[in-house]
Amino acid sequence: MDNSLILQYLIIAVIVLFAGYSLFKIVAKNFSSKKFKKKGKPGCDRDCCG
Repeated sequence: MDNSLILQYLIIAVIVLFAGYSLFKIVAKNFSSKKFKKKGKPGCDRDCCG
């Protein structure tokens, strides 16, 4: 293979890995343990549990 083709594949792989990592961080932040911190119903705070 040509060196430029290998370089293009490496650049694309780095971009895909970075995008996947960023997406994982966003999803992990949205589903963090703050929703399950209390021992009541999951996702329930003082307003809805009364």
